[in-house]
Amino acid sequence: MSKSFGKYLMFLLSPILSLPLILRDLYSNKNSSLILISLTFGIVSFLYIPRESNDKAYYHLLYENLSSLDIQGFFIFLSEKPDFLFYTLLYLFSKSGIPIQFLFLFITALTVWIWLFSFRKFTNHNNLKTKDYFIFLTLILISFSIDHLISGVRNYLAFSFILLGFLSSGINNNKTKGLLYIILAIAIHFSSIIFLPFYFIFILFPKRYNFYKFLFIFSFIFIITPRELLLQFADQLKLPSAIQNKAESYLGEKDFIENSLSIGNFNNYLKIFFYELWTFFAWAYLFITINRKSIFRNLTYTSFAVSNLFYSAPDTYYRYILVAQFFFLVLLLVEYDFYSKFLKFSKILLVVFALNLLGNIYVYREQFIKSYFNINSTTLITILLKEDITSKDFIK
Repeated sequence: MSKSFGKYLMFLLSPILSLPLILRDLYSNKNSSLILISLTFGIVSFLYIPRESNDKAYYHLLYENLSSLDIQGFFIFLSEKPDFLFYTLLYLFSKSGIPIQFLFLFITALTVWIWLFSFRKFTNHNNLKTKDYFIFLTLILISFSIDHLISGVRNYLAFSFILLGFLSSGINNNKTKGLLYIILAIAIHFSSIIFLPFYFIFILFPKRYNFYKFLFIFSFIFIITPRELLLQFADQLKLPSAIQNKAESYLGEKDFIENSLSIGNFNNYLKIFFYELWTFFAWAYLFITINRKSIFRNLTYTSFAVSNLFYSAPDTYYRYILVAQFFFLVLLLVEYDFYSKFLKFSKILLVVFALNLLGNIYVYREQFIKSYFNINSTTLITILLKEDITSKDFIK
């Protein structure tokens, strides 16, 4: 029996027990391992039982309610939304009786695969040693934001297509395909529209290095700008109603993280500490090496500028920073070819992300224990035949 067949067989029996085999093949840079690790993340999302306040809890409730709508009622529902693709999938799953958990499995697996596929495209352009390749791959894997990946699934999926859009233009010089990916991202989650003007700037002026550098440095003004001032500025721009409503929802009131902090929620203090820790490392690296010029730096500068714009709204900021995080890791990979001494920096960042992962596991320990620590989560058959999660199962 070949090693590959044994890996697939073990995965079909138990995804948990197949992890050592998958990691071995990830180290060996085998394509099949990217698919299996993506499916593993999908299964983790499939089993996840959310808190009542999580995005995924809202999606569960929406799934239950959409089943009662006819097609006309669904179109009326869609008319109140600025995006439609995710809700259409949710409606189709609801009307067909397919458990929503399978939709979450598909979305999370696709999201992880896109991020790893994008990373793989860069490794094909950079002849890394096996050990160095695995270090950067591990950085990508442990940098995933757990709550966004398995709870806020819609946003993460949309941002995956943002990556594909910029990479299609930046690497393959396929501007039309890149634009289609950006439009697809907006159709999944309307917050992605903020990247549209930056995409046009990027394809028109890809090598205006000083402009992107200025954009990055100037964006730090928003870190100290009060949210009320940003909201007033947005009102004066007379933006289209859909964009204006989204801006008000992001900047108008205290978000979930701020409300948690105001009542002294230690879990969110911990989560914010680790979120901020890696960004300090990233900012330090970018400023220390600010004289370097490349298209990938332009992408990194742009994505950090977009996220810094929403720094005064933590929940929104920590969503947009996900895109900056990926482009920053890619930048490290690309520059490693020329500045290999910075591999030590990558190893330090590996420790930071590992601490972030452990911190997130601690924060979500109650959900994880209820979701995964049971006999039904051990084999693939028992996982897929497990009783469907409903709103009655949510953690208070």
